[in-house]
Amino acid sequence: MEKNLKRREMYLTGLVLVALYLSLAENFIPKPFPWMKLGLSNIAVLIALEKFDSKFAMELVLLRIFIQALMLGTLFTPGFIISLTAGALTTLFMIGLYKFRDHLSLIAISSMSAFLHNLIQLIVVYFLMFRNVSIYSKSIMGFVWVFLLIGVIAGVITGFIAEKLNLRRSNTK
Repeated sequence: MEKNLKRREMYLTGLVLVALYLSLAENFIPKPFPWMKLGLSNIAVLIALEKFDSKFAMELVLLRIFIQALMLGTLFTPGFIISLTAGALTTLFMIGLYKFRDHLSLIAISSMSAFLHNLIQLIVVYFLMFRNVSIYSKSIMGFVWVFLLIGVIAGVITGFIAEKLNLRRSNTK
């Protein structure tokens, strides 16, 4: 039992480091909006779901978000709240989708999760910062749809990379 716990902790540490590296490396990739990221750290979450379990995946996401916030000095800022809320809720959604893994590819799971992640981010940003702004203008709605579409495309890319890693458990149900 002790050996399995140590092995689990080693894998968790390794995947948190991979997720942190991918998340921080994304800052060097050109993007249409300064705050937008591809979500490459979700490759580590997909690996966690493929190779471990839902608890492992949730721990991974929460650790990555907290450690990254500590490293960047953004703990308890609006950016942290947005990241934590969207990351935790999306991971729960991803875990739910993963129960249908026999019928869904990692590309499908990743793209649907990316859409939800960006939608949650927009909702949290609205309530944190823009409650008094009408969101029904064409320019705002256009931005929202472009933002959501770019998120889905990024989710497809992330899911494609994870799918190509071919990590499927041999004992799938």
